[in-house]
Amino acid sequence: MADEAGDLVHEQLRAKFLKIFANIPEKIRSEDIVAVVDDKPYTWNNAAIEIKNNTDIGKKIIKSLQKLSIL
Repeated sequence: MADEAGDLVHEQLRAKFLKIFANIPEKIRSEDIVAVVDDKPYTWNNAAIEIKNNTDIGKKIIKSLQKLSIL
């Protein structure tokens, strides 16, 4: 049951990220760093790829953005 709740929260945050991403200008998406995970910087575009593909890095990016109150 706890895993289902965690999955639901993750999907809600994932959807929120994708909605925010859709409204960010292309220049900012490709240049601005939105998160640093495991000492590697991720632009909005890189983060979107990881999040869309539901990778472990994508999950870490979502957690990072949530901690920063971006999501």
